[in-house]
Amino acid sequence: MSASVARPSRPGRAFTLVEVLVALSAGLAIAAAALLLSRGVSRLLREDARMASTRVAATLGLARLVADVQRAGFLSSAHAAADPSVCGARALWPQGLQRLSAVTAWNEGSVMAHPEDLEQSTANGLRPDALIVGGNSGNGDVFPIRAIAPGSAGGQDVYLQIEGSGAVQRALARGGAGGADIEASFQVGRLLRIALPGQSRVSYGVIAGVQVVGVPPAQVVVHLASTPALPRREHDGCGLGRGAHVGGLANAVSRVRYDLRRLAGHAVYGDLVAPISPAITGDLGRTELVRVELDADDREIPGSLELVAEYAVDLQIGITAVLASGDIRRFPIGSSNEAEGLAIAGDPATPGAAPERVRAVQLRLSTRARAPDREAGIDMQTGGPRSRFFIPGLVPGVDTAWDPLPPGAPPVHARTCTLQTEVALRNLAGGAL
Repeated sequence: MSASVARPSRPGRAFTLVEVLVALSAGLAIAAAALLLSRGVSRLLREDARMASTRVAATLGLARLVADVQRAGFLSSAHAAADPSVCGARALWPQGLQRLSAVTAWNEGSVMAHPEDLEQSTANGLRPDALIVGGNSGNGDVFPIRAIAPGSAGGQDVYLQIEGSGAVQRALARGGAGGADIEASFQVGRLLRIALPGQSRVSYGVIAGVQVVGVPPAQVVVHLASTPALPRREHDGCGLGRGAHVGGLANAVSRVRYDLRRLAGHAVYGDLVAPISPAITGDLGRTELVRVELDADDREIPGSLELVAEYAVDLQIGITAVLASGDIRRFPIGSSNEAEGLAIAGDPATPGAAPERVRAVQLRLSTRARAPDREAGIDMQTGGPRSRFFIPGLVPGVDTAWDPLPPGAPPVHARTCTLQTEVALRNLAGGAL
């Protein structure tokens, strides 16, 4: 046997400098690609989150608007000034009562009421409308009357029946034994509709206050303003007469207006809409869809304003109405006869307006994303729904959606969400005023 010969071990081969540099370069390239990919994904997620908020705002805003329109004319008049079933001297009515109707479409009303607030919308060629809805938008109940007597302030006091009144019991169940829901229903400035027993015509008064006595209430008194005075049977052929008018019915009627405006500096919503990075987001000119209640003098009731949809940029209204010939005609949003339909549903105090002929209301609400993330606009020349909303003031010299952008300019277009629906006015379906 031959003895094995031990061979010396060979040292391991090391990486060369070139190989190390190649490996480091490849690692850096992969890391950079991963970083860029993560940044892109994060940007897309932020954009999608903003767009989701935009959709939520549009959905909630349109739902609230539809809910009020569905109750238009409920326990009220489609056009009080022309309603033969309403008693009283129209010339003595306050402006809000003279303008009481189920719906009033105000063509370009948001721009006319708040021209400086709507600069962003007008820079996009948009001129948002406004809508006023009249009816019992509160609890939907009618309250039986126990008595009507002269009040200490010159008006009438309407005493509501407590015992056996389902309306009062439901109000107590909702608002507690203290009668908070009753007080909320008969707010100062609203109208009170009164149907007296044995009469086919109703009367309107202006609520000056409500008094709830006791817990649970033993007495509820609705105080009416002295002007306008309730009609009297001996002068008007209808209205108050002798006796306590036991068995009459009363309900509150409100008028609410929807429009677009800025809320910067508002006592309640100012902090919510305070600008954040306005040079990037354009928050200095942001507008919201609001709901505010109007009093009998056609003025906004303090404390009644509600923010309905944030970053709202457009509100358009279309009408379906019955013509004098009896034919039903649609006046859709963006059509050539849209203005004709809005005139029918216009201010009741304007000659030619006939809001009692309206049978359906088409609504289109647009909201924008909080920040711009698109460089180019889409559908900027059409009158239909917009896919992009130009935000002016972000790039010097670019003030409208049609101004050219200089090379290297940041994105100035925000994505929009537009929702549209049509609401039938069920309370006007029979054609009654």
